[in-house]
Amino acid sequence: MNAVKSAIHCSELAEIERLIFTEPVLAKQKCALLLARARKNFDASTFISASLQFSLIEDQLGDLPQAIVVLSEALVFAEEFKQAQQTPQLLEQIGRCYYSQANYPQALDYWHQCALLCGNQLNFLETRALALMGLGQICDVSGEHTQAIQLHQIAHSLLLTINNQFLLTMAKINWAVNLQKIGLSEESREILQESLRLSLAHDLPHHAAECQFRLAEIAMSLNEMTVAEQLIEEGVMMVTTTPYHWCEVNLLALWAELSFQLGRCEQALDIVKRGLSIAEEDGLRHLVFRLSQQAAQYARLQGLDEVADEYQRKIDFLSVHLHTEITQPSGLNLNMLRDLIA
Repeated sequence: MNAVKSAIHCSELAEIERLIFTEPVLAKQKCALLLARARKNFDASTFISASLQFSLIEDQLGDLPQAIVVLSEALVFAEEFKQAQQTPQLLEQIGRCYYSQANYPQALDYWHQCALLCGNQLNFLETRALALMGLGQICDVSGEHTQAIQLHQIAHSLLLTINNQFLLTMAKINWAVNLQKIGLSEESREILQESLRLSLAHDLPHHAAECQFRLAEIAMSLNEMTVAEQLIEEGVMMVTTTPYHWCEVNLLALWAELSFQLGRCEQALDIVKRGLSIAEEDGLRHLVFRLSQQAAQYARLQGLDEVADEYQRKIDFLSVHLHTEITQPSGLNLNMLRDLIA
């Protein structure tokens, strides 16, 4: 590829990166066009870079199976055109896509492959940290919170050596979540407050909103309802600046539960309906399941039995089709991760 084309593609990739978290629909359109041109011209380097951006976009918008198709195609490009240095990033992103769909065995396999391939090579430090965070999340959903904390701490330590605030704030959030789950609320809150400060300072509204969500969870667990509601309201305002529907739905679910606990049952039902609408539109079925449970409870307590029965039918349907997503995963071989922690 000549220098002019290379410069154009670099400019297009930079433009897409700028749009990923603020205008993901536009970013997807631009990325799809770039992928098509790179595929047609057998431009492996551009295709691989664009496929990684495409997966980040789809992580926001929800079409993860399509992201896996594109990333898998990029793996073939990497092998055929001697771009092996890109393989770890592709493996990491495929693992993320599987995890987001609750396909935990596949996510575990891809992230473990990635971590081993990265080793201790400085060129792969960021990718190794991402894989370790992903494996920590696998431990989290498996109920192995201590093991999760160890993996997140290692990832965090790696990221302290470089200037990537996006990844550093992500590591802090994941670490804090598991500290909270073993009862270390104040330690968790301190890390989340630092992550929130960094997220706001470096224009990372999606991470800022998640910090506010997690801090609100802690406040509610400590019966600090006024603090919790303020954090939730700030988080809901924050997601108006970036389409982060997973976080928005979780914020609304938490707000509904807080309203319910404060005796505002009618408001709780209205809020959870807002969350359900977003979750259903985006196909976030495991969140639809959880919010439907809340809605059924709030409706029943208001004497709205027909409404509650409608939600219960939805719950019954999803419980059959989502049994792998709504129960703790079993049979995952987490022993393979011991060498990564040692």
